[in-house]
Amino acid sequence: MYIVNRERELAKARALSGALAIAERAGWRIDRSVPILPLPFRNFLHIAAAELLLVPSIEPSRGDLDTVERGTRIARCDALVVKASSIGSRTLYCAVGEWQRHGTVWHHVRRLWLSRTSEAWLVPDPAEPDESDAIFRLSPGRLRPMRPARLSAADGGCDLKPGLARADAFLAAVWGDR
Repeated sequence: MYIVNRERELAKARALSGALAIAERAGWRIDRSVPILPLPFRNFLHIAAAELLLVPSIEPSRGDLDTVERGTRIARCDALVVKASSIGSRTLYCAVGEWQRHGTVWHHVRRLWLSRTSEAWLVPDPAEPDESDAIFRLSPGRLRPMRPARLSAADGGCDLKPGLARADAFLAAVWGDR
């Protein structure tokens, strides 16, 4: 789909501000001392302590993952691709790429989820089928896949809807939508 310039710039701003909000919520510090990366990777944000490339993106859902995967191989670290929704309710969709020697393992269609105590997690979108049920706690260290039982322990239940609603309200405040 062709996006006119103003819409494209707004989408970029939402993806970047959403990625920065996730970084702040997780306690990550962006390492600005990284040498300039080659051209396709210049918009990637490096979080050395989490061994992570944070990638705000507006490209088609899986079209840019090959580029990100090359970046994970060069940097030898994981990736978190953050995209702002373009239709429907405003939210973020994330893909987590775990760097491994023989390739990057992807966990697609993750959404921000907040517990009642504001713990932040990335969970599978209940509206989309996914190849794994892994969840990821957003904390100062590396992203590690966990099982959903950890999530229910964090919030006293396994219904994702209240936590997704809390996360969407948080994002609305970040984007100035409320």
